[in-house]
Amino acid sequence: MTAEARERIITLAGGRQVPVLEGGDLGGRPVLFHHGTPSSRHQATPLSDAARDHGIRLISFNRPGYGRTPNTSPSLASVGADAIAIADALEVARFGTVGLSGGGPYALATALAAPERVTAVAVVGGIGPWRLALPHDPDDHERDLLALADAGDLNAALAGFRSDLAPDVALLDIADDDAMVAAYFDGIPATELTWLTPEVRRCWAVDMREALSNADGYARDNLAWGGPWDIDVTAVRCPVHLYYGDRDSLVPEANGRWLAARLPNPTFVTFPNAGHGTTTFGHWDTVFAALPVLP
Repeated sequence: MTAEARERIITLAGGRQVPVLEGGDLGGRPVLFHHGTPSSRHQATPLSDAARDHGIRLISFNRPGYGRTPNTSPSLASVGADAIAIADALEVARFGTVGLSGGGPYALATALAAPERVTAVAVVGGIGPWRLALPHDPDDHERDLLALADAGDLNAALAGFRSDLAPDVALLDIADDDAMVAAYFDGIPATELTWLTPEVRRCWAVDMREALSNADGYARDNLAWGGPWDIDVTAVRCPVHLYYGDRDSLVPEANGRWLAARLPNPTFVTFPNAGHGTTTFGHWDTVFAALPVLP
């Protein structure tokens, strides 16, 4: 990526140390980026050029449980509070926030944590409370794991999700980055990977090696947005732009429709002929251009 970047460690309450990555236009309008699941702050790197082109200072950080970031109990609201603390440490007063895929609910949580400071939200292929948004499937293994949490056995549910990630974690044993990324995307149609340029592949490898170094963040995310949400989306004051692909089987449009029906000020955009990869990585010029971020 040609846009400049800088990294730092920010210490939050209780001594938790969180790595933060800034890219795009470092003198531009600030936007906090919430990465997907499983991922890390490095997922923002392929978006950095688009951010720079739109005068956006893109700020990304690891959620709890990813890389060496200390884990915390599953919660959306607590990550929203972390985002505000990071903005404070960077002396950022007003900002926009975006959430990609599994990061979508955390962008909404950030807007609720400081409604007077968050000017706009973009949710890009973002997961909703999917057990409410999608038809019931009695054979869905993840519903079984979440039922354990519903019954009070949070540890068993977390262990189940950690186990589910084991095949992806095993990919880290592939020493060659190109081969590792190729194995990760094995079976995905080439038409859905047009955004995965050689440069983005290099970024993806860095992100994978950070995000899959343990399974805690993945398990935490699945409980945070798979279980009952601890945020009320009907209270989000600022504009929320929702972007979904009409061929996205991983995070179907129904997730966004559920959110749009409850948010006070939504704009819903459908990307035609787009699966999850194209939805979440193929349209950042559109997303950044539409995001109203005040100085």
